[in-house]
Amino acid sequence: GRAFYIKMTEADADCSPTTFGFDLEKTSEGYTYVEFWHKDWPALNRHLKYSSFCWASLLKDLRNYLERATVVPFEDREYVL
Repeated sequence: GRAFYIKMTEADADCSPTTFGFDLEKTSEGYTYVEFWHKDWPALNRHLKYSSFCWASLLKDLRNYLERATVVPFEDREYVL
């Protein structure tokens, strides 16, 4: 498999020590299995919960784009503050 990850270096104090990324693995059927993670949060707090919600929404939009060519304009995204 392959991996892609990013270490946060300039962010809010509780987000700075975190790293997020993707592990990619080919299946025997020829598909690519994608596992997303965001780890090393110093506390279980509101920022972690909101970030988790945003990641889920962004990844859903990415899947819809890749599988259906659906584009959601930024201003129409429900998770934008």
